[in-house]
Amino acid sequence: MLAERFADVIGSVDETIGENRTYGEGIGPHDEDNQIDALVSEVEEQGVFDGSIYTAKSDASDVRYPGGQSADIVIEAGGDREFCEAKLFRFQKANSQPSSQGFSKVFSPYQDRNPRSFVHDVSKLADADVRAMKTFLAPYYRPVDGPGSEITGQEIAAEFVDAVEKWTNHEIVVDTVAPFSGLQHDVLCRGAILAWELADQPDQYF
Repeated sequence: MLAERFADVIGSVDETIGENRTYGEGIGPHDEDNQIDALVSEVEEQGVFDGSIYTAKSDASDVRYPGGQSADIVIEAGGDREFCEAKLFRFQKANSQPSSQGFSKVFSPYQDRNPRSFVHDVSKLADADVRAMKTFLAPYYRPVDGPGSEITGQEIAAEFVDAVEKWTNHEIVVDTVAPFSGLQHDVLCRGAILAWELADQPDQYF
C-alpha cells in the first residue's frame, strides 16, 4: 500500500524537492534518506495514506526496536504496526556511468557492517525481536541506456528475492511493484517503487 502511494506522489516530489547542486534536478540524485523522507512528507501532505508513518530521519525515537537498532520506516495503520527497511536501488550515477557502490549496497553478501547491504538489512530485521509485520522497500531507478536498461522493476525485485534466499537463512516475497516514469532527470527518470515482506512473519503483533 505505501509503495503504491509513493509511486503516486513521486512526480510531485520530483517537482518540489529542489536541485541537487552536484548531480541535477529532481528526486533521483538525492540521497536515500532524503528521498524516503520527502516521499513520506508528500504522502502525508496529500492525505493519501490512512495511518501514521515514521522515518529514521524525522522520528528517530519512533523507529527503534529492542536491541538498540532502528528500522528506516515504521507504519501504524488499522491497529497494526509494520517495521520496514528501505534501500535505494540506484545502480547508475547521474552522469549515466555505473555506480561503483550502488550494486554492492544492495546485493553484497559480504557487506555486513555499516553501511550494511540490503541483504544484511533483511537479516537484521528478520532476526530482531519485533512482534510486528516486517517489510522491505526500495525506490528502483531503471537505467535509460547501457547495462540494466532492460531490467524491469518486477525482474529486479525477483532478483533480490533470489539473493536473500541464496545468502541468508530467510525468505522474502514480492509484495508490490509500482512503476513510475517522466521524472525530470535525464538519467534518473524512471523505475518503480518495490516492496517485499518477510515470508515467515511473527505470530503475534504489538
